[in-house]
Amino acid sequence: AVNYFIYGDLTLIRSLYFSVLFFYQATWLHAIEKAKAMPDPWAQFHLEEIATEPCIRYRYNAVTGEWVQDQIHMKMGTQPFGKGAMRECFRAKKLSNFSHSSNWKSASNYVAKRYMETVDRNVYFEDVRLQMEAKLWGEEYNRHRPPKQVDIMQMCVVEMTNRPSKPLFHLEHYIEGKYIKYNSNSGFVRDDNIRLTPQAFSHFSFERSGHQLIVVDIQGVGDLYTDPQIHTAKGTDFGDGNLGVRGMALFFHSHLCNKICKSMGLTPFDISPAEMSQLDGTNKLLKSAQTVLRGSEEHCGSPRVRTMSASRAPPLLSRLSETSSADESMSDMESIPCSPLILPCSPPTAAGSIGKLESENGGDSGYPSERRSEGDPNDHIDGVKIFMVTFFVLFFFLGSLVPASVQLTEEKWTFYHSSRAHVHRPSCVATEVERLNNLLQKKIGQSILGKVHLAMVRYHEAGRFCEKDEQWDQESAMYHLERAAMCGELEAIVALGQCCLQLPYHILPDMELEDNAGNRMRGFKYLLQAAEAGDRSSMIIVARAFDTGVGLSADRKQDWAEAVHWYNSALNMMDYDEGGEFDGTQDEPRHLLLAREAEMYQEGGHNLAADPQRAGDLFTEAAEAAMAAMKGRLANQYYMKAEEAWAQMEE
Repeated sequence: AVNYFIYGDLTLIRSLYFSVLFFYQATWLHAIEKAKAMPDPWAQFHLEEIATEPCIRYRYNAVTGEWVQDQIHMKMGTQPFGKGAMRECFRAKKLSNFSHSSNWKSASNYVAKRYMETVDRNVYFEDVRLQMEAKLWGEEYNRHRPPKQVDIMQMCVVEMTNRPSKPLFHLEHYIEGKYIKYNSNSGFVRDDNIRLTPQAFSHFSFERSGHQLIVVDIQGVGDLYTDPQIHTAKGTDFGDGNLGVRGMALFFHSHLCNKICKSMGLTPFDISPAEMSQLDGTNKLLKSAQTVLRGSEEHCGSPRVRTMSASRAPPLLSRLSETSSADESMSDMESIPCSPLILPCSPPTAAGSIGKLESENGGDSGYPSERRSEGDPNDHIDGVKIFMVTFFVLFFFLGSLVPASVQLTEEKWTFYHSSRAHVHRPSCVATEVERLNNLLQKKIGQSILGKVHLAMVRYHEAGRFCEKDEQWDQESAMYHLERAAMCGELEAIVALGQCCLQLPYHILPDMELEDNAGNRMRGFKYLLQAAEAGDRSSMIIVARAFDTGVGLSADRKQDWAEAVHWYNSALNMMDYDEGGEFDGTQDEPRHLLLAREAEMYQEGGHNLAADPQRAGDLFTEAAEAAMAAMKGRLANQYYMKAEEAWAQMEE
């Protein structure tokens, strides 16, 4: 009975499998016939009459981080047909390397782009690497089943070997349609024909990468994008266009979450009430957008969306991963996904994805491109069902041919996704604070979100978010400074502490807070937190407060034992603080701190027992430090005080 059951199921599966193959074969044949029937938009330019040029094509595989080169032949127009801010575009045709004919009239149309100003040759390769990395993020976005899928055009570098100096060009497919810029390198582009998908895609890339990067400068035809920009947390990749956390701040200052963001579980970035009111116009445009949700969108970071790296971590991922204690203990396989990778046996997100895999020699990117779908929701669900059946058949019959490293059990899936649970990070401060509180060790300087809020403060202070003759928004700047401090940004913590205690500070120096008990308590708490994180100036302020009682909050009292502790911490501060900054500068001369410690030990009191021996030793150290600072007269005074302290011990 068991054998009959298995045999019956296999017969049914075989019939389903061949039905699926027949369906896709017929669909592709129909698509090919339609493509052949379409007129050539560049027929009037007679590119086929231009001389053929041999070229070397360089393609980047974002999955492996490797470049592949091969020989191709092209025909390129001599005059540019369009110009941007930095590049000019030429019409081109390229024959496929797999083509058996030399009919240039039917060859594919391409656009060749070159910089108008002379740039380093590496810039061309960095641009391709950027676009192919962004393409991976488009595919990761699609796996979360948004209402409209996105794709980023394949791009490669071509070297014209027969021309003088062998110039380089970018090469990508020509796409007919109206090019629209949806958001720029510095935020949202206001337009009456607002699109939800590009803004949601940028927000998604920020959260799904664990705040490591954001894909912006979205432009293209429909949801086929080109020339994006990636801002990374470190700001060192992808040339001058990478503004780092400043670019992230510019995006979120103009971004208002739309219904796609909400359906995918993306959290709103914290902005002040004044900033929210400025986005009222954007909110009205969002409500007029035509995109309709399917109700089948997956939340960002959902365990049902399965993504897995190949045998090693992707290059961009390993370069950008954070150095928190939680992340340091993870293997390469579990590190933060700055390049989401396609699983060899990962289910595509739409029917029609099967059979559309380009070979490494055939495509321009070296990895598959997923279909964009705007059809009925049921098409997507049916496609997934069909794929699962087909995948099971292939796995059952060909399992013995698949390497063991590729065959994944459900247990491996579960373990993999549980280990990657930390990858997705929401954009809101409350969740970030909760994450930081769960860290076992360092909590200061471990939040990129905090750095983004601090960048917002600097932009407000510089007048970036207001008109030329308008007063900049101080309340919004203070709002973001507080959020940065909540996220453990040391610079913000110190500035807020000094501001609350009416001390001079360098961030928002024109801001004044009311001098009351509540602010003094809050300020001292901030400075104590900064001192514990290794900020030397805060250590000295805290030590002085415990020493003199001046500047202490109402809930604390004068305590010389605490003062000695913080004076010692400041004296021994010759290392990096938790924020990664070296803070061993002598804002207070070493001999003065040692002398004050000696005086407290000599006198005793306020929870500190008198210790003449220790006082004499400290006065001696202070004298030696004063001599090193060329303060000979003061050094002699310290030597005399040391003798007096030791004399008290003999008595």
